Amino acid sequence: MLSNNLLMKTNQTRRKFLATAVSAVTASTATSVAFATKRPELPLTVEKPNSSNESTAVQKTTNYARVDPSEFIIFPWGGMPDSPSRGEWGDIADINAMMKDLYDCGFNTSGFTGVQNLKYIRNNRLAGIITAGIDTEKEITQKEADEKISTLMASVSDPEDRKTIHAIYVRDEPNASLFPKLKVWSEAIKKIGVLPYINLFPECASLEQFGTNDYMEYLNKYVDICNPPYISYDNYSLFEGGRLDEDRFYRNLELIRLRSLQADIPFWNVILSNAHFNYAEPSDATLAIQVYSTLAYGGKGIGYFTYYTPQVGNYRLAPIDRFGYRTKTWKMMRNINLQIHSLVPVYKELKSINVFHTGNIPQYSQGLESAKLVKSISDTPLLIGEFVDPNGKPYAMVVNKNMHSSISFDIEFKEKGRIMIVSQFYRGRVSFSGEQKWLAPGCGVLLTVE
Repeated sequence: MLSNNLLMKTNQTRRKFLATAVSAVTASTATSVAFATKRPELPLTVEKPNSSNESTAVQKTTNYARVDPSEFIIFPWGGMPDSPSRGEWGDIADINAMMKDLYDCGFNTSGFTGVQNLKYIRNNRLAGIITAGIDTEKEITQKEADEKISTLMASVSDPEDRKTIHAIYVRDEPNASLFPKLKVWSEAIKKIGVLPYINLFPECASLEQFGTNDYMEYLNKYVDICNPPYISYDNYSLFEGGRLDEDRFYRNLELIRLRSLQADIPFWNVILSNAHFNYAEPSDATLAIQVYSTLAYGGKGIGYFTYYTPQVGNYRLAPIDRFGYRTKTWKMMRNINLQIHSLVPVYKELKSINVFHTGNIPQYSQGLESAKLVKSISDTPLLIGEFVDPNGKPYAMVVNKNMHSSISFDIEFKEKGRIMIVSQFYRGRVSFSGEQKWLAPGCGVLLTVE
């Protein structure tokens, strides 16, 4: 356990550097909130079930559209390869095909790329995360930063392409000493109605990396100085053999959720989607537990480290391999992304009011005794996020923390009524009964009472 923690602390920044250096663009992630212009929705093709069985029949099912990143961002962390600009690269024919591939996998933004690719981003109904050559180590005045960002925007001649810009990359994993400079760049970017992208260290990094006495001081300084529209951070806690370090993973979620609620801003989680060092190879369970745990804690965005396999070391099994071909991870990622799209129309309206665990209780977390909406639940390793909608109606996101086995569970809300599933596969409701009580390894389900 200790060796894994030390590995993260010593390699966190190097990991990001290596993954970025092999791409054509500088690294980091962005996310969408109130600034972004909403793009037209593009319907997904959904085959509806036809069943007379009450336990499985879907109620009020309709075809649905992709969610906008201003509602919930799903993004590929890192720079986008320039190989397709020179011709066919594996499964990807050219830059336009590279953007279409992202859309097909369920993303709603591009990776980090230059303004020259905005037309391809727009062609494929994505939002753009743009690089601007920002040097956050260099002293700069507000006027100089404003002029640089204005010049970047002026270089985009098509007004529709300008609307496609969702965020501009600023910095990944900054030391707190850089926060005053990040504030200058952030203010310049916010003035043009675009999100500045800054991604923070995980809680398991070192005090030297934070530049503060502890992680909460690091978060507090960032919020107080930079006045961010969201908090983005990364945490990789899945190790070989499919083992989740629950203390490390959930401790970070607890602290980020707390600061997010205090500041009344959303948070995004950059999660592990490749294998490197001694981290786990991706599986349906590894992707699901990271996504559904983030949802249970009230997160409003998911980034994947990485989508393209870095050309270095033992990096492997990102959705696109080193030769440009789709790996087995691609379909697994598409599957979990489409589940997010299905849930968000309901989920985005919910307010997180509590989180608790059953079975093993991770550090800083609470047990069933803290529950506000749930009266009882099966005594099996579960994560439960409690929510209310604008009318006070109770919801619970229940996650199977077992990475290797499916489980069946029962739950009782304090409010009486029929328990229903907000389906992650169709935009509708399913009765929580019979076979619907089963959860695959790492998977989650959103429940409510009617």
